[in-house]
Amino acid sequence: MKPPVAEKRPKTIEQQNTQRVDEYHWLRDANWHKFIEGHLDFADPSVKAYLEEEASYTQKCMEDTKELQRELYEEILGRIKEDDETYPWKKKDWYYFSRTGVGKEYPQYCRRKGSPDGEEQIYLDVNKEAEGQALYMMGKISVNEAGSRLAWCFNLTGSLERTLKVRDLNTGEDFFWQVENTTGSFLWVNDEEIAYIERGPESRGQKIWQFSVEKGPESKSLVYDKPIELNSMYMHIQHTTDRKYQVLYLSSGATSEVLIRANDTETFQHFMRGENDVTYALEHRNGLFYILTNEGGHQNSQVFTCPVESTQRGVWSLYLPESPHLHISDINIYGNTMVVIRKNNKMARPELALIDLITQEEKRVQMQDDVYSLSFRGADDPNSPTVRISYESCIQPVQDIEVSLADASLKVLKTKEVPKYNVNNYEIKREFAVARDGAQVPLTVVTRKGFERNGKAPAFVYAYGSYGFGIPTYFSPSIFSLVDRGFVYVIAHIRGGNEKGFQWYLDGKLNKKMNTFYDYIDSCEFLIENNYTSKGRIAANGGSAGGLLMGAVTNMRPDLFGTVVADVAFVDVINTISDKTLPLTPPEWEEWGNPLEDKEAFDYMMQYSPYDNVKSKDYPPMLYNSGISDEQVTYWEPAKMVARLRDRKTDNNLLLLNIRMHAGHAGSSKRYESIREKAFDFAFVLKTLTKPAFG
Repeated sequence: MKPPVAEKRPKTIEQQNTQRVDEYHWLRDANWHKFIEGHLDFADPSVKAYLEEEASYTQKCMEDTKELQRELYEEILGRIKEDDETYPWKKKDWYYFSRTGVGKEYPQYCRRKGSPDGEEQIYLDVNKEAEGQALYMMGKISVNEAGSRLAWCFNLTGSLERTLKVRDLNTGEDFFWQVENTTGSFLWVNDEEIAYIERGPESRGQKIWQFSVEKGPESKSLVYDKPIELNSMYMHIQHTTDRKYQVLYLSSGATSEVLIRANDTETFQHFMRGENDVTYALEHRNGLFYILTNEGGHQNSQVFTCPVESTQRGVWSLYLPESPHLHISDINIYGNTMVVIRKNNKMARPELALIDLITQEEKRVQMQDDVYSLSFRGADDPNSPTVRISYESCIQPVQDIEVSLADASLKVLKTKEVPKYNVNNYEIKREFAVARDGAQVPLTVVTRKGFERNGKAPAFVYAYGSYGFGIPTYFSPSIFSLVDRGFVYVIAHIRGGNEKGFQWYLDGKLNKKMNTFYDYIDSCEFLIENNYTSKGRIAANGGSAGGLLMGAVTNMRPDLFGTVVADVAFVDVINTISDKTLPLTPPEWEEWGNPLEDKEAFDYMMQYSPYDNVKSKDYPPMLYNSGISDEQVTYWEPAKMVARLRDRKTDNNLLLLNIRMHAGHAGSSKRYESIREKAFDFAFVLKTLTKPAFG
């Protein structure tokens, strides 16, 4: 079967004294906004016809892997305990937990009153809510302090829009109303009222409304309206740990704005503004604000205090000075203890420290491994003597752990059961690749025990490297379908993330973005030089901005890779970041640069924009996954990329476009369907990776 050939309809673009020709601009359908809303009403029938042709080609080319896909699906599913419960979470008199069931796509949310063994109440069965829906994406879920009402958000298309609903937990009945077009950020102001963020015309959050759940949204009152000068910023609202204050965070790339209001006041008041990558985060205890910030070039961050009645910068007192190698990423206060979540920049791993607010004595929470991921969960009671964390690694299934604030001791509450899995069969280690400028790039490396480093093994190398988002070493039951077949599984913690602190992020953005791509290439070279694998035996994978990474590195060094899987790939960089009509574009200028106004930024981005750098040369086999209702990385980016690659590449290697017609940026919301998607991706890797065969 011959691959589809997209028609060329050249569109000439003049920008920054440069002329570009976009032959596939027409693949951006005029009705794309409807796709995000879930209505596949194409304005141009030829766009639909082309996407259907690509879908048919993809299915045809993968027909010979159907049995392999089934085998992979069964393997991955076999490592998942389908009927499972989370360890209960105490909130006032109730113990909350969630349950998954055999054959059920979604969880049930449950609780018991008085004790973990009390009578069970299923207060939200997502399977029932999702009946008849191709996709049901859960957002935030929150029960009020009295335990009498549940609020939750959901989406049916895969877009960023969230609909808010409230249920009376005494009767089990939903209120007669629902609120559409929210960002999904909301909180209980008290047991009767909710504050939520309305998306607004730019989809970034515009207003905060508060209303009585008894009276419904018609009773809403405006508590904040974002001024026009902050139009490009996203909004998020949350409580301080003691729930005395609401904190509104606005952010866009390198700029942040923080506002506060006490629960008994009507409007938000300005607290602090940060520019040029300066950030602020707030906590409160006994009339003092605790401010976490990196202002003044202190990229590992410091903590200041100030009284709530006088918050001007001049009255701040330094409470916790900057450490030379420990980056503080978050603080939470319980009773007289500050829980400090920080990053060890040298070892690229998270740490937890407990600081007594009275004596300032510090206790470090000791973890059992060298390579791990730690997620702070806290406690519902702001005076709790213990807090909860989640602990895991690529080979250690997730553990719920209780931390004593008195002595930093740990108690494992539950280790997630993983059937058909033995942790003793695998090894995890931290390596450091030396980048071309001397930077030490952390690598998480997973192999079977007894793995022989002779250069013959295939490697699966995942990375992201943008927005300061570090890739945690989470446990994933799927990766062992590759590791058990002889693969080395690697996470490359490249610059642009925050694995080695905030400076690690700054060194991979704007006019330092090329570091991200060089780090990935140099990490792959390290694996080759150290006999983990060899050239042409590497499967590369990344999604979203990590999909940009995939496009960039395959343009730069296609010879390194045996196959590439790019998920929801941000590859049409110049066109997207030059289009201010797209809702997500203006905030991105502070991350990537503004090619409309800055020629230097335009020229720099043109170095790596994947779509603009496709050449007439050989490329490895590639799979581009996307979702039709994705508004973060619109479907036409990977569609155009595949069309241009097909036209220009000089090899006969397999190139597939896999657009899921009922999914957005996050892929399927259904548990079993998401496993099938992973099995499909792995089947592509196993089908296309160069010989000799593995395993």
